[in-house]
Amino acid sequence: MESSPPGVGSVLVVEDDADLRAAVADILEDAGFEVHVAENGEDALHVFGEMGHHGQRPCLVLLDLMMPVMDGFAFMERVRADPRMREVPVVVLSASVREPPVGARGMLRKPFEIPVLLDTVAEHCAQGAQG
Repeated sequence: MESSPPGVGSVLVVEDDADLRAAVADILEDAGFEVHVAENGEDALHVFGEMGHHGQRPCLVLLDLMMPVMDGFAFMERVRADPRMREVPVVVLSASVREPPVGARGMLRKPFEIPVLLDTVAEHCAQGAQG
């Protein structure tokens, strides 16, 4: 994983479908973002913790909801309860849920268009760089 350009930041992609996770990571890396991946909510908490140990924080979490081990709903509960994580915006990736869970900043319905994905990530990461 390469460092992202100044002000761009890193994105944590939490998705249990390995092909989709890799595709999203590739798209974002090609756009200049640093990408961290996790296959479920429990793994995402571990990755988030590791990032914190290195003085990093994602500018955005892209979160699937329907996953084994720890689903996106349980992950969101943990995020809202942790002061270190609650300020990081979360955008939900879902094919089946109509409304994002409490605390999510938005939702991308699967299948989503690549330009919409890139615009969503750029918008949230630019906001994080400004504030």
